Amino acid sequence: MEPRPCAKPRAELSSLSDSERQALILDIAPKTPPVPTMTTTSKINPPISGPGLLRVLMGILLMVSASVPGATSDPDPKKANVKASDRLHAGLFLNYDSDVQPQFQGSPTNVSLGMVINYIDIDELNGKMTTHCWLNIRWRDEQRVWQPSEYDNITEITLRSSEVWTPQITLFNGDEGGLLADTKVTLTHDGHFRRMPPALYTAYCDLNMLNWPHDKQTCKLKIGSWGLKVILPDNSTGKDTSLDHDDLVQSPEWEIVDSRAEFVSQDYNGYMEYTLVAKRRSSMYTAVIYTPASCIVILALSAFWLPPHMGGEKIMINGLLIIVIAAFLMYFAQLLPVLSNNTPLVVHFYSTTLLFLSVSTIIEVLVLYLATAKHKRRLPEALRKLLHGNLGTWLLLSQFSTTGGAETEKTKEMDEHLYESPEEQDATSPLGINCAEVPGSKANQFDWALLATAVDRIFFVFFSLAFLVLAICCAV
Repeated sequence: MEPRPCAKPRAELSSLSDSERQALILDIAPKTPPVPTMTTTSKINPPISGPGLLRVLMGILLMVSASVPGATSDPDPKKANVKASDRLHAGLFLNYDSDVQPQFQGSPTNVSLGMVINYIDIDELNGKMTTHCWLNIRWRDEQRVWQPSEYDNITEITLRSSEVWTPQITLFNGDEGGLLADTKVTLTHDGHFRRMPPALYTAYCDLNMLNWPHDKQTCKLKIGSWGLKVILPDNSTGKDTSLDHDDLVQSPEWEIVDSRAEFVSQDYNGYMEYTLVAKRRSSMYTAVIYTPASCIVILALSAFWLPPHMGGEKIMINGLLIIVIAAFLMYFAQLLPVLSNNTPLVVHFYSTTLLFLSVSTIIEVLVLYLATAKHKRRLPEALRKLLHGNLGTWLLLSQFSTTGGAETEKTKEMDEHLYESPEEQDATSPLGINCAEVPGSKANQFDWALLATAVDRIFFVFFSLAFLVLAICCAV
């Protein structure tokens, strides 16, 4: 076999096309001799050596170089097809541990926290306040910085929260620490991280229901992270405060009238304490609670002006009012929480009015007895003089002490209480008798009826003052 010409240098191979390269490989590769027929005298071919071995190695080199992209041509960055964002991400988070708090100026980075409230609601029965809000969490990492000019002017990237370290924000004074949505984290070229997740917090609240339904409730949200001793208020809202409720969705019952935020430091951790003062919208309660209360007081006092012999009607009015008040108290028991030291003043008003009506019923029973019973003893003279004197004038009793028949019709209603036998009655009304001249049984019954009326009038004045003092004490 004649030796073939030596292979072309590698510099010249790079300028060949793919078809020329394949032809050269076939030309260089040694020809495989035909397989000899097996005989008893067959010989084993010696291994390839010398120029043949060189040609095989050159062919293998050409085949490898043809299979590697860019190996036969100069590298071109435009053909590399690597995005600047991918290069930036790979460079920033090489050997990054998302479980370790970042450092800033040689110490653990500080976390700033802000809150934007969207909606609040207060559950009086369970003593809890539910808050729907957005959190504004910011921190800084001095090692996650870059020059935007080196990465196609990228100044901000978005990351998954699982890729980076994030503070575990939780509610210290509520149910299960609250609910925090899993949202993206933004990183700026100067190393500032920012996360704004929506949150739902249910905090325990010490309610003061004394002035219900015109009450104001003060509730606190203690939000922080275990292990973080310092949490700074975030004032990026532009309102010089880390708490913003200007975009609050108005609750049908509550509105925020005041708010404040402050940092509280403890031994092992710190937290932001957000204090909210919410006022109840109580326009509906005017028609539901105060108007019926006014009607109850008016009816209870007007019963004292009925004639004394109508004690049955008086007792019936008081009984109906007692039932109405009992229904209101049951309504309050279902609506309001059972509080040990902050019973609403409205409940005090209704319960005290119930007590007043019970006492008034007892008084009406006494008045009915004085006006209708057949008294054998005469009224004491001193008491008669008071009833027919200045006291009777002040109590408007002088209209019943008449002497002429012309006034008989005006006081005829007081005659119905006399339990006289038919033979003792005549055509003359007992109210037309001059009690000083005719000291008979009818005059005696008249004096007792006059005393019953005086008792009604006196207790009318007493209960009027009592209801007035009660209304002032329970005013909210």
